[in-house]
Amino acid sequence: MTIGRRRRSRHATLPRRHARTATRAPRRLTVLAAAVPVGLVASVSLVWSSSYAAFVDTTAIPQNTWGTGVVGLGTDRGATALFSTASEGLLVPGSSGHRCITVTYTGNVDTADTGVRLYGSLTTGSPALAAALRITVQMSRTELTTPPDADCLPTFEASPFTYPTSTLGAFPSGYGTGLGDENGDAAGDWRPSATTDRSRTYKISYSLPAGSYPSELQGKEVGMTFTWEVRSDDTPDA
Repeated sequence: MTIGRRRRSRHATLPRRHARTATRAPRRLTVLAAAVPVGLVASVSLVWSSSYAAFVDTTAIPQNTWGTGVVGLGTDRGATALFSTASEGLLVPGSSGHRCITVTYTGNVDTADTGVRLYGSLTTGSPALAAALRITVQMSRTELTTPPDADCLPTFEASPFTYPTSTLGAFPSGYGTGLGDENGDAAGDWRPSATTDRSRTYKISYSLPAGSYPSELQGKEVGMTFTWEVRSDDTPDA
């Protein structure tokens, strides 16, 4: 029997140190592969920081403010009544009278196309007398150079706007139906602006027409507050 060296198998197990080397190789590749994204992230971060540190400049408009305009009306009578039982005397059938008042616009903005309107509200008294008493209102077409006094002296305009006569009880009671549009075209007869057409004079006349009235009308009184209203232009840029 021949004794000789055994031939080493091609598939023999590698020495232990070679096995460790073979095991470590994939880890090194993994570390290298992971290092690439980290390097990219660092690179992107550097580019972002560089872009953010740009030259910057600004300009500003300071102290911007907004304010509202004013609409306002005043009269040459102040708070004094135009009519009173003391000034007009006690009425009987056929009595009549009139008073003048100048209304001035004191605002600093243009007013609405519907213009200044006059209306009233009953305050006290007899509905029967309010239904019998007649009221007529006239308004000057322009600002009068010499406005008349409360008695309409020295003179009132010869051809004023004249609004329909109504009973005191049926007198307009709000802006929408108020007197100030003689021809009914929805455009006010007096539309003051911030700088022009600042005043008009009104003549208000009353009468208790002649005729027979029931005895219940005797010894009665009725009162009314007259109100002029103006509104700002709701389409100032139109």
